[in-house]
Amino acid sequence: MEFSKRLKELRKENGYTQKSISEMLGIKQPPYQRWESGKSMPTAANLELLAKTFNVSVSYLLGETDVKDSYEIVEIMEQLNKPRQKETINFAKNKLIEQNEENKIIQLHNSLIAYEVEEEQSLSAGRGEAYTNEYGKEIVYWDKYVKHDRAVVIKGNSMEPAYHYGQIALIRYQSCVDIDGDIYAVDDVDRGLAYIKAVYVEEDYIRLVSLNDDIDFEGSRLFPDILLPRDENTRIIGKVIEAFTPIEKDFL
Repeated sequence: MEFSKRLKELRKENGYTQKSISEMLGIKQPPYQRWESGKSMPTAANLELLAKTFNVSVSYLLGETDVKDSYEIVEIMEQLNKPRQKETINFAKNKLIEQNEENKIIQLHNSLIAYEVEEEQSLSAGRGEAYTNEYGKEIVYWDKYVKHDRAVVIKGNSMEPAYHYGQIALIRYQSCVDIDGDIYAVDDVDRGLAYIKAVYVEEDYIRLVSLNDDIDFEGSRLFPDILLPRDENTRIIGKVIEAFTPIEKDFL
């Protein structure tokens, strides 16, 4: 419960008006009204005074716990024998761990960012992936916001270990290569294929290079360089500025 709501609740439970409680605290009524409206918070000294006035702990007053008096727990513990005290402490520790994990999940859940991913399009981290001109959208989630123009699924493992199969590549539109070796999405218009590769611009060709340097049993690279002509059939879609594995939103 929020501090302002708990303060108002305690005041009414104890039969005080805002004017009477203000007088008891030795302050004017407007500052107290701001506490109950949530517009401001009391000083540490006033928090202690409020807790003492209502006979509750500061933690209860702040809404951090629903136990009004921390001494209640101490009194119960003192009445238990040592084995049960140890058992109670272990139980409480486990409950605290559970609560902290739940809070982490809730915070993550609330901070997830939705990304629209093109369902029919995909970028090949292999030997090329077919694409269509018409596509739908699906929504995936991540805990980081990145400004981008397109979000596309990566297929293949030629860009391991930096980019993985099934990840979402975030692309910023850019029709030229800034620095050789940067990662770009490239469109092979003639064959209807799209790639995610390290790109090198040569005199007559665009060289697409895989990061994965695995070889086959004959010693040949599994993912050799791909040469595309520097003409209208080769199009730089844009720079790959980020890639991520989607987070399942229904994990709770």
